[in-house]
Amino acid sequence: MSVKKEAFSAVRWTTFATVGRVILQTIQLVVLARLISPQDFGMMAMILSVTAFIQLFGDLGVSTTIIYSREISKEVLSTLYWLNLFMGALLSGLVWVASPWVASFYGTPGLEIPLSLAGSSFFLLAIGQQAKVLAEKRLAFRPIAVVELASATISTVLAILVAYLGGGVYSLVVAVTALAAGNSLLYWLFVRDGWLPSLDFRFREALPNVKSGLYLLGASLANTATLQADVMIVGRMLGSATLGFYTVPRELSLKVMLATNPIVTRVGTPLIAKAQGDKALLCKIYLATIRMTSAINFPIYAAIAAFRNETVHIVLGPNWAQSADLLGLMAIWGMFRALGNPVGSLLYGTGHSRLALYQALAVTAVIIPTIYVGGLWGAAGVVIALTGFYILFVFAVWLFVVRRITGAGLLEYTLQWVVPLIVTVLSLGVALLASYGLPTDITRLAVGLPVGGTAYLAFSWLLNRQWCEAMLGMAGITGRLKLAPAKS
Repeated sequence: MSVKKEAFSAVRWTTFATVGRVILQTIQLVVLARLISPQDFGMMAMILSVTAFIQLFGDLGVSTTIIYSREISKEVLSTLYWLNLFMGALLSGLVWVASPWVASFYGTPGLEIPLSLAGSSFFLLAIGQQAKVLAEKRLAFRPIAVVELASATISTVLAILVAYLGGGVYSLVVAVTALAAGNSLLYWLFVRDGWLPSLDFRFREALPNVKSGLYLLGASLANTATLQADVMIVGRMLGSATLGFYTVPRELSLKVMLATNPIVTRVGTPLIAKAQGDKALLCKIYLATIRMTSAINFPIYAAIAAFRNETVHIVLGPNWAQSADLLGLMAIWGMFRALGNPVGSLLYGTGHSRLALYQALAVTAVIIPTIYVGGLWGAAGVVIALTGFYILFVFAVWLFVVRRITGAGLLEYTLQWVVPLIVTVLSLGVALLASYGLPTDITRLAVGLPVGGTAYLAFSWLLNRQWCEAMLGMAGITGRLKLAPAKS
């Protein structure tokens, strides 16, 4: 199979798994929002803000080095596997020991036990991590998709069952641990393709991977601190009740980016790794990534912002009405955050581990005081401050990273997302006009979304035809996938 066909297949299977997971996660969110309290969601947000940060230590950043390393011996792979497993066990134990101090920091004594249980996911994840990474390196996304969807189904069913039985925050803990255990078990059964770690442990031979991995680990730690900083600061400044009303629309907004971007970037990272040394090809791949993710994310976020009240009422229920305006603001924030997200694939796929670290540290250093200042005006102030930051970040990424690695000019870089933005604004106007004055939430959505979606496709065909052709190519309808920059 050619690289192009492999890429198309990988994107299709990644799309299948991602859409399936999003549906399951949405079902879980909708059901649990009616079965457990905002305070329970707030507690789980506190748990995830801690575990997501610590989880990055699990593989010391070496998973990405496996992807971009052109040659790596079986002995080095085995060494990295056992190192990863040791770190997973160590981190699970660390969370267990530290949980009383974390609960004290948040002023929430009931946090201790669920945090300790959630910490076991580190070891569970480590068991199957390398099998997944090796499959990604060879673009074997079909078995990965099947495994991830099966594990997500099990996790969702168990979470809803525990919540129905009155488990409260433990339903969310069960979801996290069941997902980790299911993924690792199924990776070993169906994804490893005959690979087995030997008892070799040759640290000296693996040292180059470890050194590069530590730079990437530092970058990942900084990125995770950036991702969770608003949760930690809002929880500290405004309390768990406010955090609950902040977190649920935040998660709903972030799920768009986390669902759509990996469809392109997860496949893009190994493709970028294969294109190392060809600057022109790197430029084409990265600009295509920006165009693709923008054209998918922008209309979704715009629809969420425009129909925020209807979305909250139907998806979350009347108890969450005060979160509607926050959701609208978060959709605009998410639009620009998603735009800057693919830079990670460019940095990791080309092995620029040190630059990745510097970029991530700079973002963290600026975003923490930004969130704090915004928090002085409440939860809405935090979201507005973050939106302004990420608008500036889009241009900073080009200046310090994209231009250096790919040689892309500012105009061709900007066109990749300005054209989808123009198409989105035009389509949104059509959707709002079509739904104006309709009496109920359901009728406004039932009319506005399909009319707006149809308008978006029509305007895209006129103004962003290369994206349309790329989508048709990945769907197997046409074999054409042009990577040249979009033209307005």
